[in-house]
Amino acid sequence: MLTRKSIPAFLCALLCALPAIPSLAQVNKSVIEVVVLDQEGGALPGVTVTVTRVETGFQSTAVTGQNGWSRFPALDPGTYELVARIFAFAPLTQSGIALRVGQTRRLTIALQTAAAEAITVTAPAHVVDLYRSDTSTNIIPEQIQMLPVADRDFQRLAFIAPGVQRERGAFRGILGGPVIGSGGNASQSTILVDGVNLTDPTIGLARSRFSLDAIQEFRVISSGFDTEIGGSAGGALSIVTKSGANDLSATVFGFFRDDALRESSPLALSETPFERTQFGFTVGGPIVRDRSHFFFSVEQVNEKNVSLFRPAGAFADRAADVQQPMDQNLAYLGLDFSLSDSQHASAKAVYAQHRETNLRVGGVADISAGSRFGRDEANLTLEHGWILSDAMLNEFRLNGGARKYHQRVNSTAAGEWFSSGNTLQTGANSFGNVLFDGEIYELRDTFHFDRGNHSFKGGIGIQYVDDRSRIEPSPHGLFIYVGDDRSLPLRYTYGVGSPDVTKKTTIYSAFVEDSWRARPNLTINAGLRYDLDTDGNNPDFTHPLVGDRKVDDDNIQPRLSFTWDTNGRGKYVVRGGAGLFTGRYLLIPAVVELQQNGVTGLRRFTRLNGALFGQPGLALDVERPTTTGIPLPVSIMLLEDNLEAPEAMQVSLGMTTRLSESRLYLDTDLIYVKGDKEITIRDTNWRGNATGGRFNPAWDQINMFTNDGRSEYKALVVGLNGTFGKGHLLTGSVTAGNKKNISDDFSPEFPGGFPNDPTDIGAEWGRARTDERWRVVISGIFRLPWMVTVAPIYQYGSGQPFTRRLGYDWNGDGKNSDRPVGVKRFDENGPEFSSLSVRLTKTFVLGRSSNFDFIVEGFNVINETNYDVTSVDSALFLNGPTRVNPTAAYIVNPNYGRYRATLPSRELQIGVRWSF
Repeated sequence: MLTRKSIPAFLCALLCALPAIPSLAQVNKSVIEVVVLDQEGGALPGVTVTVTRVETGFQSTAVTGQNGWSRFPALDPGTYELVARIFAFAPLTQSGIALRVGQTRRLTIALQTAAAEAITVTAPAHVVDLYRSDTSTNIIPEQIQMLPVADRDFQRLAFIAPGVQRERGAFRGILGGPVIGSGGNASQSTILVDGVNLTDPTIGLARSRFSLDAIQEFRVISSGFDTEIGGSAGGALSIVTKSGANDLSATVFGFFRDDALRESSPLALSETPFERTQFGFTVGGPIVRDRSHFFFSVEQVNEKNVSLFRPAGAFADRAADVQQPMDQNLAYLGLDFSLSDSQHASAKAVYAQHRETNLRVGGVADISAGSRFGRDEANLTLEHGWILSDAMLNEFRLNGGARKYHQRVNSTAAGEWFSSGNTLQTGANSFGNVLFDGEIYELRDTFHFDRGNHSFKGGIGIQYVDDRSRIEPSPHGLFIYVGDDRSLPLRYTYGVGSPDVTKKTTIYSAFVEDSWRARPNLTINAGLRYDLDTDGNNPDFTHPLVGDRKVDDDNIQPRLSFTWDTNGRGKYVVRGGAGLFTGRYLLIPAVVELQQNGVTGLRRFTRLNGALFGQPGLALDVERPTTTGIPLPVSIMLLEDNLEAPEAMQVSLGMTTRLSESRLYLDTDLIYVKGDKEITIRDTNWRGNATGGRFNPAWDQINMFTNDGRSEYKALVVGLNGTFGKGHLLTGSVTAGNKKNISDDFSPEFPGGFPNDPTDIGAEWGRARTDERWRVVISGIFRLPWMVTVAPIYQYGSGQPFTRRLGYDWNGDGKNSDRPVGVKRFDENGPEFSSLSVRLTKTFVLGRSSNFDFIVEGFNVINETNYDVTSVDSALFLNGPTRVNPTAAYIVNPNYGRYRATLPSRELQIGVRWSF
């Protein structure tokens, strides 16, 4: 049993065990492995091999061993030149070696005798990482620069990777983001930027926003990722930012679209006003040539848009298109320094500011139910790399960040939900006032050591989180009415006290792994990772209902994978692996427990209308809601005493095949992931739908975060990637998948995302909310005559599901998530998704080093009507019989199955870019 005092000693011991434990691809770096042969095909030891990064002049040198191998770990992604020299042989130069983030590039070169002339060859460019052992996709610089990207949000390019699905949970501001691999939502991935963890500890998204022009490239890892990556039982995103080059360069750009350049939604009342401008500049170059460089970018976004307010029932004539303006400012600075031939350093700083008005307006929520949203983020990452010898390298990283996320309700009036919220929601938004304000610091150290056919890697990490949180749901109270007027209130919920709390935790991690070249064409990777969150489950929290809690300290994660180049020439490369992956505690459950435990923080009370339960003397008076009606005990939220971090077993098998002698590659992957201990929430004080009532009458709802969740993901992925002709690039994939789980999230959509019967959590097993059985993605960059480039992206998804609900609280547990008998969770197929986007670029050469690009982008150019599945009216009835009143009449919801919003229709965007 580990104690907090013994944690540092344990991590040091684990790191010291590195030579004894049999590395995988780099996280934000790349690897070149070189085997040098003589003209007879024999291994050639003692060859001096030097690699030089063309953009910056960075050099690294190694000498081949007895097996003719030399290895260059932890290289920055970019373009390299290699030179091999030894006495009695002619030198050989290989240029054009393109390294992608996380890639291992293997080169075999043959030297000729000194009588031959010096040889120069050009390495073929690979879009795919032939020797990866994980299931991953590189998004390369050409794709970032040339493909059409809606809103210039680089994360949207993750959708061209196989198996990445669309997030449809709108309640935490994550609508439309990428869901990677087996994750049930976008919050379940790890986001790495320049080798450090930039995952927001509270909501699980990236805690920094970047301009598209600040991103060099990134890697989408669906399963089987490196042991250097932790905190995710699903997938990961590894991002590398820019840091300048030897040539001074700059760009100025601007993009514009308005309502004249787009089609209105079929559900719009009229032509909807819209305008979006996005402009900025970049500049980068040498501070001292070959020694230090800089890159700076600034971008501003201004958008005037509308949200479609579409009430139903008696309020249908109130429909309106509500203004929803947004402004965003982004700034980035990257610096790198060569301190000596063996040491380099870098600094990366980013700042982002976001403001949005009338967030959460739309559907049946009117403007008063909206919020004013703001986000401010700043991060600084420092890195130091030190080549200690030909066989040893150390990487040290330090990150510090601060962010403030605030959401304030538009109205101070009590919230009102008519017909249980199915026809109109008005007054203060039920999500209430929200504040997250905190600082995060992280230290990481990774050590590389080569010995013979083994490449070892090990490291430790420490992350400290200091967060202030305030989540104040229904800050001015919430009325729920049976019908479309105030004559028959069902319940009134309100809070007393302050939910303002502080949460601190320290997360330790350590890993070791070995990449063993068992044969020249076979590499076996074995590794071990350990993660420990000291306060993620509030181990020191005391409460009348809380017993003895312990820190979750058994998160040991073994992983094994292989890469087999069957013929040694990259024609058929087989890969596979299996491993255990532990996710992280996101802080929302721990924070909510501190805020709404019924003893401290905010105490939430409910009063029922006694007239509906045969007690007319206890009727609820809307003028005196806190002193009339039937008072219920306080509702609370707690963590179960043995709450652990979620985990998953991931297994994959794949093969990359080179098509004939072309530069096109066929990828096939089989993926299976079984998730366990996933965090879900249920009311443990409920006796069950058959009888109703509470086990403990001193409390109303006891909403407990538990490990009752589980998941299963199966996928077959077939992809075609590569280049052909005169620099044309093609990527495409078909994913046939099946994603099921018990719970998608520890913070489900209110009111319909909770269990139908909290005592029967197994009945919640069903499709995940992001599940698409079929997903097809095709993209390309085609270089035409007259310096014209055409770059399309086509996406198809077979449709994400939704749940048929009764539409009202049948069982009386206080949640509107009840389903008809025999109806499963997410049993209804949602709308298919289909979209074709195209970018057309015409380049004009203005001088030797100056170009002007005129850009026209079309998003959803086929103008497919893609209904937003989150906007569907999933309530079968507005009201009806309940457990305590089984004779009440059903009131059918005439809007069941109708959508209140669509995803964007056809939009055109005009852009210009001047590069000089």
